[in-house]
Amino acid sequence: MTTTNRILVAGWKQELDEIHAIASSLKNVCAIVFDSNGQVFVPTENDDNIEFLSIEQSQYTHRQLVLKAPSELALWLFKRPLFDSIYCSRHAGLGFFIHSLRKTVEHCHHWDIQWFGHKSVQKEYVDKKRFIDQEGLLLSYIEEHQEKELFQYCMAREHIAISDLAIIIPFHNRIDYLPFTLSSLNQQGDDLDVVIVNDASSETEREKLEALVSETRFSNINIKIVDSDIPLGASNARNKGVASTNREFVFFLDDDDILAPNALQLCCNAMVRERADVVTVAFSFFDGDGVPDYENGKGMLIQFHDAMDWSSALLYNCVGGISALYRKSVFEEVNGFQCSEFAGEEDWQLILKLSMSGKKVTNIPIPLLWYRNTPFSLSKKMLRYESRQQLCELYKQVLPKSMANLPEFVTSTQHMQKSTFDDIAMLGWKLYPHRNKPLYVYGAGELGRAVLHYLCKLKPSVRIEKVIDRNAAFINKAMEFEVVKLEDCQFEPEAVVIIASLRFVDEIVSALPSTIANVLRLDK
Repeated sequence: MTTTNRILVAGWKQELDEIHAIASSLKNVCAIVFDSNGQVFVPTENDDNIEFLSIEQSQYTHRQLVLKAPSELALWLFKRPLFDSIYCSRHAGLGFFIHSLRKTVEHCHHWDIQWFGHKSVQKEYVDKKRFIDQEGLLLSYIEEHQEKELFQYCMAREHIAISDLAIIIPFHNRIDYLPFTLSSLNQQGDDLDVVIVNDASSETEREKLEALVSETRFSNINIKIVDSDIPLGASNARNKGVASTNREFVFFLDDDDILAPNALQLCCNAMVRERADVVTVAFSFFDGDGVPDYENGKGMLIQFHDAMDWSSALLYNCVGGISALYRKSVFEEVNGFQCSEFAGEEDWQLILKLSMSGKKVTNIPIPLLWYRNTPFSLSKKMLRYESRQQLCELYKQVLPKSMANLPEFVTSTQHMQKSTFDDIAMLGWKLYPHRNKPLYVYGAGELGRAVLHYLCKLKPSVRIEKVIDRNAAFINKAMEFEVVKLEDCQFEPEAVVIIASLRFVDEIVSALPSTIANVLRLDK
């Protein structure tokens, strides 16, 4: 493909006839066609009017597979914004993220988007006699909201510079990854304020932190350490960080995450263009102890669509992550993050709360943040019931009283349908050869408590001794059972350990004493 090609047609395999018809009246047309699985389809027959393109699709997996085609199309176009006109299918929200890019990213603003085809998600569900589900909610929403008109701005408009921002980073006894995080901030621009909230770290870790931020390689950013002598937890630490800066805008970053180059400037530009109160970004998970390859690294792409989609937000976080740009005044107006011990998903709650209060939230649908996936992330330990109760309380404020219990009912129904419970039900078969042996459950989070609930039904055939969790200092009990750290656990002879986790199980098993011969896993 050469840079003289200025027209792109993007559609689905079933729309090939329409794509050929559009191209017949144009010249130098490129086309990208997707099949029903979100894979690029290149027809075998030639058409002199169309150059069918194949784009790279191997970099990311997707949390919502139905967003594979629209998100990868948007990412490809973001890197190659050379088209003047884009003819895009309406079906299944193929152009939703393209439209989001045109709104929020300066070098994509010149696109003239034309639409063809029909909205058909709702019709497909009716034809198949299927009730609308999570996938249908998402596709229907982005189908309906991808053709909004762009707001026309006047010449005199707000300007947000990097020097107007403060980056808030909570820190607790984890120095190993922070140099990578600070290095990614070094690439964003000069005179950036960085507030590191030291959340009751050990004296040794505090000294390491002081030495790190004093290094000359970080001299172009202003780093301030704010200490707390008592443990605050990540959300309270973020609130403390916001209170300690006088910058007008704040961006939250964890101490092991990596920002893509130019991410903050793109967020500033989007806030100006959209006159937004919050700018969220897509992000990718990555594994390992180093830094990701921004262009070629593998990861899971997490896309967000719109903070006003409250129906989808009942089922999953579709509105944003913790790393987002906020107007400080708006953050303080709603009293920041709501903090309950081990009740996570605070990013979801905050952005939904802002949306329900009428604040404008916009999204850049490009992975500008790389989230390091480790077995010790707080997200692995959150108590989901407590977290969702806080979300349900938000909905109660905007729903009629007669529908106040609807959010909890929807959440409960979805939760009961998860395949995890089928895995737990198989424990009875796995435990039969070990009946009457002492049982230890590794994991005090949501899955661990579900396992304990199931095991209690098997009494007196099973004997539960203790629950093991690395956060035993905070979670003293799970149901009525004592929670201890692995290093403090004294195992009885013939002990059986149930790993109540579906991730990083190999690492957990390798940390168990070599004397433990009986380990039951839920991931196999």
